[in-house]
Amino acid sequence: MSIATKKGDDGLTSLYTGERLYKSDIRVDAYGTGDELISNLGLLKNYVADFYNDIEFIQNQLYKINSYLASTGDRSRFILPDAPIERLEKMLYLLEDEFGPLNHFVVPSECIESAVADICRTVCRRFERRVVEFSRYETVDKNILRFINRLSDLLFMMARVIGKRKGGKYHGFER
Repeated sequence: MSIATKKGDDGLTSLYTGERLYKSDIRVDAYGTGDELISNLGLLKNYVADFYNDIEFIQNQLYKINSYLASTGDRSRFILPDAPIERLEKMLYLLEDEFGPLNHFVVPSECIESAVADICRTVCRRFERRVVEFSRYETVDKNILRFINRLSDLLFMMARVIGKRKGGKYHGFER
């Protein structure tokens, strides 16, 4: 069986649960942006071995979130419990402690690895905007929004710490 089913030639795609929607639908845009984030995180985890397992954990959670967004009806099996959010928060606090106080706005530029983390952060923020937009039309579990919000914070600090570990001097201007 070929990956080219030709079923999308008319501008429609199938949800996880089988319904067909236009590829421009906000639901499809939301989980498509989640897919883009998962792919960029795949690049990041291959640049920074220190965070490989953490990033893989994040990717798995994002797959669950995308399954939730790509489903209609009963989505309870894809709802995130509090534990993944708490894990992100613990990682975030450890990175904040390692980096120290941040008194400047930051221009991403420390090294290629931190720049990739910043790309992941910006895609994550776009993912959050898409999910928020989708939530205006359909209920979205609050833990999904919490997870994505914490993830963008975590990716910001991850970029700073990666840069610091590589000897970079973050560039920016006073707040």
